[in-house]
Amino acid sequence: MCTSTDSGEKDMMLRAYRKFWSLLIIAAFLCGACAVMRPPEQRIPSPEGPIVAGTPSDEDLFLLGTSYLGNKALTPDYFNARVAFEKLVKTYPESRWRPASQRLIILIDEIKACSTTSSNKEMFKILQENQRLKKDLERLKLLEIESEKRAKTLR
Repeated sequence: MCTSTDSGEKDMMLRAYRKFWSLLIIAAFLCGACAVMRPPEQRIPSPEGPIVAGTPSDEDLFLLGTSYLGNKALTPDYFNARVAFEKLVKTYPESRWRPASQRLIILIDEIKACSTTSSNKEMFKILQENQRLKKDLERLKLLEIESEKRAKTLR
């Protein structure tokens, strides 16, 4: 009877060792896979251009341009959107997407012009505020000097 329990214990030990080694091999495999990945700055960029050989269709260019304009989650990339729309206008002069692309190019240009003018206005306001603060600081220094002189004469 002792021999049957010894073989049962051996089977359990053998299963435990198999489980341990299989888990160890899986962990080593996963660690090895992570070690192979390069950090983002060392990764090789994917090749530029379309995945499928040939030129993109007019609809593809229009959709690409609109995708660059962004949505609620993405900030717009006006430069690449404009490039896609210009390529559509130049490559496909008879496209049904051409009028919309031309309007979008005009809108992108207006957005850029407005943002530069508003940023120039903001910069001008900041410079004026800076000059006003400098003048106020000079006045405070003069007032402090006067108050020190008065304090000396009162002593």
